[in-house]
Amino acid sequence: MATNYQQQQHPLVLIAGGGPAGLLSSILLDKIGVQSIVIEKAVEPDEWSSKSYTLVLGKNGKASLAEAGCLEAAADAGIERRFIYFYDASSGDVKAMPKEVPGIGFTRPLLVQVLEQVAVKCPGVTLKRGAGVSHVTKKNKTCLEVTLEDGSVLSASHVIGADGKWSNVRESFQELSSQFTMETCPSFGVQMNLSTVPASFKSDGTYVIKPSSADSKFYVIVAPRPETDQGLSIAMVLYDQTLEKYPWLAPPADMKIGDYGKGGWKDEYSALPGTLKAEENLSDNLRKLFQEELPAFYNAIKDDEIFQTARINRRITWLKMNAEGGSYSTQDGMVALIGDAAHAMTPSMGEGCNTAMESAVKLIDSIKAVMEQKGEEECSLDAISDAFVQYGCSRPAEMKQVQEASAARSTGPR
Repeated sequence: MATNYQQQQHPLVLIAGGGPAGLLSSILLDKIGVQSIVIEKAVEPDEWSSKSYTLVLGKNGKASLAEAGCLEAAADAGIERRFIYFYDASSGDVKAMPKEVPGIGFTRPLLVQVLEQVAVKCPGVTLKRGAGVSHVTKKNKTCLEVTLEDGSVLSASHVIGADGKWSNVRESFQELSSQFTMETCPSFGVQMNLSTVPASFKSDGTYVIKPSSADSKFYVIVAPRPETDQGLSIAMVLYDQTLEKYPWLAPPADMKIGDYGKGGWKDEYSALPGTLKAEENLSDNLRKLFQEELPAFYNAIKDDEIFQTARINRRITWLKMNAEGGSYSTQDGMVALIGDAAHAMTPSMGEGCNTAMESAVKLIDSIKAVMEQKGEEECSLDAISDAFVQYGCSRPAEMKQVQEASAARSTGPR
């Protein structure tokens, strides 16, 4: 399989980012005979799995996996989410609301593992770990040079930017980066992890818990993790109004991308890694808050060590396209953006991963459509370029409404 582009007639696509959308793109490209290289910063796919937030793949996410032939493997690895459970903070009583379409629950790295196991078996896919993409430059009309963070340089005919909200691919091209503004919402979270699952909690749903006092202005999302050791992912959803009663929960106002861990999605949503503990004042205050506002849940978890895993995350941000008629691709069709690199959204609707994988499918569907229009059995450079432009122009309008609806839910308690 190819690992560098020799400016031949056959395309080589470099995919920046080995998350769900990037890996799914590589699998789908392989299915139409296009070689790809996936560049991922993380050395190991599971290095954060035991301390990660959970996500649920709904109808669109499951359809995207099915398109790549990965749905069965994903269903075997994840946990079916059939219900939303509303848990009374004082009494512990639970009301179940069935979902119209059951979802599949994952931690992000578990989903990555599932997709990577498929991708590495694809003859046209090469995976390189340990150094992310630093920047991309156009060498000529058929070749891009991609510089990695370790200083090495690769070349490709096309690049897919699946490298997240803080995308270096996007920032490499002024025609892309100038189209977006990073918007900040008055909302943030505290992430914690419990190593066990209380006997009264079921794995087939996500629990929503509101505090006993109406003036507390937060709620808690609890979801069983699907790893072998299970455990609970616990996320407090808070707003700036929450700080009027609990000023000690204020997130760092000037926290920058690389201030914690390795940057990227881990700094956005992860709890503390197992080698670190929360500040004593934070853990003590959280314990008291749970005792006062979530007494039934506190009694159910029976483990004060959970508060040592607490971490206050940044205020939520999302990527807003500045004007109508924008594009997720460069005008020459050599670069396209998918997922958070193109349409990062707040987590309030749980659609980030679903729409990211849907964008991967739509991008490759565009290539297949152009190949059919051109009567091609083997994909040409021009077919990919034309498809990137078509996808880039059509996808933003589809995503705008979802992004804005998600952001609206992150402005304050409802």
